Amino acid sequence: MIKTIKHYMRVTWENIRISILTTLEYPTNLLGWLLSNPIQFLVGFATIKFVVAEFGSINGWNYGQLAFLYGLAIISHALSMIFFVQGWFMGSYVVYGDFDRYMLRPMSVLYQFFFTGFNVIGITDLIPGICVFAYGCIKVGFVFSLYHILAILSLLTGAVLIRGGVYLIIGTTSFYTKSINDYGAYTQELFDKTTMYPLSMYPESIQFILTYLIPIGWVSFYPAAELLGIGDGRSAGQGAVWITLAVGILVFILAGLYFYRGLRSYESAGN
Repeated sequence: MIKTIKHYMRVTWENIRISILTTLEYPTNLLGWLLSNPIQFLVGFATIKFVVAEFGSINGWNYGQLAFLYGLAIISHALSMIFFVQGWFMGSYVVYGDFDRYMLRPMSVLYQFFFTGFNVIGITDLIPGICVFAYGCIKVGFVFSLYHILAILSLLTGAVLIRGGVYLIIGTTSFYTKSINDYGAYTQELFDKTTMYPLSMYPESIQFILTYLIPIGWVSFYPAAELLGIGDGRSAGQGAVWITLAVGILVFILAGLYFYRGLRSYESAGN
């Protein structure tokens, strides 16, 4: 068991190294992402500032609290882009037979699918996320105690697993549809509209769906509400950050099971 874990760790590190070197082979492309990605998120955050300046708050959340929430959402988004963005393009892997080589190697197919190529460009999303989150922490006077550090690491881990699990579930449908359609953009649009703003601003029916049916509310809203002491009737004071971790693990396990079931329908490349 220990030998297997060490082997996977060595392979993971080697994949990270190769991904970094590959990305650095095209410095102009990397520079373009370094400029464009932060701008899109910072412009979105600036829009929130204009709204708050006009109306005072968004559903009771002031500017500092919104920055805290927005920053957490971007950080989890960036980490999911680094590790799990391949789920957006699974249709291509299915149609062009890329799973053939994964199935021939003596390693987990799911591990190979996600971790044989890291999306280093995702780091360009991480930069504005950390900046906005740090700004939000300063505005709300957030104190980084040991508990708070562990809580943030827990909720980010859970949030990334929720995102990755959803990407995987949607991508796995390609095994059945045999379609190359990319649903990543639609998935990301859903996450953007529901994780960077207070979920409580939506009708209760939507809140119910995004809490219990599609657990997007646990990505940032509920844990942020708890950490900031904002009562919403469900999460504050009830361990939302740890629930996020549990939900993330559960979602990813279910997604993995669905993936391997879908893999049985894989037909390799052909006409």
